[in-house]
Amino acid sequence: MDNVDQSIEHAIRKFQTVMLYLNKEIVEMVNDSSLTNLLSREQIEAMRIIQTEGQVTINELASLQNIFKTAASKRIGKLEEMGYVQRAHSNNKRIKLVQLSIEGEMFLKRATETMTEEVKKRLGNRFTLEEIEHFVNQLERIDDAFRKSK
Repeated sequence: MDNVDQSIEHAIRKFQTVMLYLNKEIVEMVNDSSLTNLLSREQIEAMRIIQTEGQVTINELASLQNIFKTAASKRIGKLEEMGYVQRAHSNNKRIKLVQLSIEGEMFLKRATETMTEEVKKRLGNRFTLEEIEHFVNQLERIDDAFRKSK
């Protein structure tokens, strides 16, 4: 095994450990805020996916959340009842698209502001703006590489 392989292997192990911990912390942040009285972490995750993608089908959401189509459909149904998502126009009547409503966009804006403040408290002054921007750029490059390799 060469140095590149060892570095990638180390990065994968570290990434998995850090992501497990960060996911736990984010769940705690959401639980500590008033946001969980409104939505579950999974519902917020679904809304984030819809926000990122613009519009999605139930099948796409199920695939992205790694859940069954029936679970994704129920999740969307509840979000639609609450007014956070709405059906989107599709040229193909067989394809049912959903998108965020204005209320959904406003909710995610509040959720992001809440999480941003909590993350800033936890990070303190440990990172410069340049370090944060570099980290985000690296994540985007990794995401891009994975998406292009499919």
